[in-house]
Amino acid sequence: MPRVEVDIPDNVEVELDRLVEEGEFVSRQEAAEEILTHGLQVYKPEIEGSREEEEMFGEEMLETSERSLGGEEDDYEF
Repeated sequence: MPRVEVDIPDNVEVELDRLVEEGEFVSRQEAAEEILTHGLQVYKPEIEGSREEEEMFGEEMLETSERSLGGEEDDYEF
């Protein structure tokens, strides 16, 4: 398993210790792993939704079948 080292604020460390002391987790490592995993799962849909919207926008901008390309029906002159 890869190892990651991070600096966390004192209040986060205190909260991790509290969760371990209350028996929510066996160790600080387990608490950190579970909380990070859950946080990434919650965060992930936002990223995917944004990418999907960007892809749809890009496809719409490239689509030419439904918009005018300056044919005879346009009132625009260049």
